[in-house]
Amino acid sequence: MTISSVRWLFALGVGVALSACGDDGGSAGDVGTTDDPTTGPGMMGTSTGDVDPEGTTTDEPPPGVEWEFEPVFGVPNIDDDDENGTNDWLQVIFEGEDDHSTLLIPALPAGHTVSATLSGNLEQTRVWNDGSFVLGSGDGVVQETYDFTPGAEGTTLDIEFGIDYAVAQLTLAHLDDTGAEVESAPVLMMSSPAILNHHMQPTEHVWVVEVQAGFGSNVDMVADYEAVLGDQFTAIAGASYGFDVWIQDEVQLAYGIGAEGQRADTVIDSIRDRPLDPWAEDALEGPGTNIRVWGDPAQATSWDSFGNLENSPPLTNGGVEYPFGRSYYGKQGNLGIHDDMSDFLVAQDIQAPVELDTFWLCVGHVDEFSSFVPDPDSPKGYRFVISDVPSAYALLETLDPTMSLGRYGPDHGFATVGDILDDTALRNLNDALQEDELDPIRETMIAEFGLEESDILYMPSLFETIGGCGGGTAALVPGMINLIVANLENGESHLFIPDPFFRGNADGQEADPMIQAFSDNLPATLIPHYVDDWDVYHLGLGEVHCGTNMTRTPTDNWWEVGLHLLSGM
Repeated sequence: MTISSVRWLFALGVGVALSACGDDGGSAGDVGTTDDPTTGPGMMGTSTGDVDPEGTTTDEPPPGVEWEFEPVFGVPNIDDDDENGTNDWLQVIFEGEDDHSTLLIPALPAGHTVSATLSGNLEQTRVWNDGSFVLGSGDGVVQETYDFTPGAEGTTLDIEFGIDYAVAQLTLAHLDDTGAEVESAPVLMMSSPAILNHHMQPTEHVWVVEVQAGFGSNVDMVADYEAVLGDQFTAIAGASYGFDVWIQDEVQLAYGIGAEGQRADTVIDSIRDRPLDPWAEDALEGPGTNIRVWGDPAQATSWDSFGNLENSPPLTNGGVEYPFGRSYYGKQGNLGIHDDMSDFLVAQDIQAPVELDTFWLCVGHVDEFSSFVPDPDSPKGYRFVISDVPSAYALLETLDPTMSLGRYGPDHGFATVGDILDDTALRNLNDALQEDELDPIRETMIAEFGLEESDILYMPSLFETIGGCGGGTAALVPGMINLIVANLENGESHLFIPDPFFRGNADGQEADPMIQAFSDNLPATLIPHYVDDWDVYHLGLGEVHCGTNMTRTPTDNWWEVGLHLLSGM
C-alpha cells in the first residue's frame, strides 16, 4: 500500500523546518508549513480546497487521479559518470547519469496543470524535466516555482542533489482548467548523508602499499593478505608513492545510497598530503566515486590522519538506535582532528560523533587502543576491544623472567621478560596510562556507545615513551588491537593482527604467550592471522590497521532505519 507523503510526514512529526545534511548542519529552510485550520499550526498542508462546517474538503480530485507521492531519497551527485574530468553536479544532465532520483507525475484531464514549488535547500537541489533545468539551483539562478502540463503518460521529473547533501520539499499543486487548485501534496526530498563503514559490514576490496627495500619489507604481510583475500586484495607498488605505507591515514571511505539503487562513494582525502596523496585520484576516482577534502593542508597535524577516525557497529544507547554506529576520533576543543572535518561529520547527524582524548599518544590515533570485532554469539553481535595494561603485566608475571625476547633487545632495550618487569619507570608509566587515560576512555565508550562490561574484551598491551614526541607514548608490544576485520562472502570473518614477536627469534608463533592470550580472548568464530608488521609499521609507530584500507558493502537503508537521527525529523 502506498503511503502518501502527507501521512508519512505526519507520522514522523516533522516540525517547522528540516535541517540540511550539509557542511554547516543548519536549517534547510521553511519546508511548506501552513497554519491551515484543517492541519493545525506548523503542520504540512494537504489541501487548499474549501472546507465545509463539518471540516470535510469539498474539492475532490478528478476520478482516476491519485495525488499522493512517496518521498524521494537519493544520493548526492558528486561523481564523474561521463569521465570528462568535471563533477556531474557542475554539468547539465546527460545520458548515462545514474545518480538522479525520479518522481512520476500522473497524467491529468485536459486543461489541468501542475504548479510546483521547491523549498528548503535550493542551493543543493535541482529538478529537471525532459533534460531541461526547471527548479532549484542551476543556470546561474535559483528557481523556486515551475508550472507545467504532464504528458499523456504522465511526466517523470529528475531530482538531483548537490555535493553538500540536502533536504528539500517539492510542493505539487494540481490545478483545474480554470487555474483553481484541486489538491496539493508535499514531497519530502533528501539526499543520503555520508556514512562511514564499520567492522561488521562485508568486505569488498583491500589495499596495502608493498615495500621491499629501504627501511624494511612487508612482503610476508602482503603474502598473508593475498592467501586469504585472493582477488579482493591489491598490493600497491610502494615506489609509485614514495614508499608511503600509511594508506589508512590518507583516505577514509564513506558511502551514500538511494532508494532507487544508487550508490555514491565518498573518498575523504586527508589533509596530511604525504606521498600517498595522489593515490585516491589514481585508483578510486571515476563513476560512482567522489574525492573531497575537508580542512587546510597547511594546518595538518598527526590527528588529521584517519587512523584517528573510526566507527562503531550499530548500537542502541539511551533508547536511541544508531543503525550505522557512531564515529569517534581524537579531539579536545581546538586540538585534534581538523574542525572542518569534525564539523562535516557532526553535520551528517546519522553517526553522532564522539570525541576522545588521544593526546597521551605520540601519534594520537584512536586505532592505537580500540577496535570492534564481530561476535555472532554475543547479544550485540560484536565486542569492543580495548588495550589493557593490567592483563599484560599479569601475563608477564606468569613467564620465566629469563625468557628471551629476540626483537625487543635491539629495538626496545628489553632483552628478556625480566628486563620489562624490573623497569619500575616503565611500570609506573603504564599504570598511570591505564588510570588516567585508558580507564576514562573505557568509561566514555560505555556511556556513549551503550556498552556493558560483558561487551568488552581487554587485550594485553604495553606502551613506552617516545623520544622527541613531547612525552607522548606508543606501543611497546606491537599494538595487536590495531587490526583489520575482513568479512568474506563465505561467512568467515578474518582478523589481520600484528605479530607481537613476544618470543625468541628461533621460536614460532605457537610459542608466543601474547598470541596465545590474545587468541584465547577472541570470539571463537573469528579466524586470526598474526602478520609480520614489525620493521615497516611497528618501528614506524603504527601497525596493521594503519597500513591497510578497504571498501565495504552497505547493509541497511538509511531512510528506513535512520531518519529519526536526521535533523528536523
